Amino acid sequence: MKVITIGSFKGGTGKTTLAAVLSTALTLRGFKTLVIELETSTKPLARFEACRDFADLSHPNVQDLLCSGGQPDVKDWQIMFRQEMTEAERRGYDVMIVDTASVWKPEVIAAHLMADLVITTVTESPIDLYQIMPTSGPSMQASRPYAQLIDLVRRHAAQNNRHDFGWFMCINRRSHLRTKVGDSVREQLESFTENTNVDLIYGLVDRVGYRNMMATGITPLDDVEGEPVQKSLLAARTESNRLVGKVMLSLGLRAKTLESAAA
Repeated sequence: MKVITIGSFKGGTGKTTLAAVLSTALTLRGFKTLVIELETSTKPLARFEACRDFADLSHPNVQDLLCSGGQPDVKDWQIMFRQEMTEAERRGYDVMIVDTASVWKPEVIAAHLMADLVITTVTESPIDLYQIMPTSGPSMQASRPYAQLIDLVRRHAAQNNRHDFGWFMCINRRSHLRTKVGDSVREQLESFTENTNVDLIYGLVDRVGYRNMMATGITPLDDVEGEPVQKSLLAARTESNRLVGKVMLSLGLRAKTLESAAA
């Protein structure tokens, strides 16, 4: 079983949308997919699953992972994740996706440490840069930038002789128009990812096709019977398929059904 962790230390980067699209795409390709939702206050992915179930659409299984008793640390959460992985494998799951909360917490660190592939979401915003990398700028610098977590995971992997995992930094919610700010952010991300051995990729553009997805359960990848595919959704479908293709290639996954080949 492969484990994908989706992370960011800032809200609004499209992390949960990406988790919904990716988990749905893998399900449509025949992979039994489990989503662990660490954002337990609002549970957007649980609602997404319920909407798809109501619409009679194939969907990943979504569940919480709670570590009770005292104040669990990173090791406690690692034990919890290992137990969940063992149980998921016993139940025949192929992929587990962990959608993390946008904070530095033990469960978020543990989710990164166990991943076969980490996908870090970011937008073309200077504020996102302040959350990711150390800077010499003003007080907008995060007290614990995401770069510290990357370094922690790399050191943990080296100590355990584990170098078989991948890391994507995924630029989401890109503007349709090219801007000086966007160009500047991308240039800095290119330099940062090169230095940290992370692959910089393009993710989901800010498109109409994703805006109602969490409320309806219908993604740009779905063919709803009796309803033609709108042209506005075709571009979203193309980029979603391109993204899941990169993920599958990184993890060595091959589609199990013909449904995805025609998507």
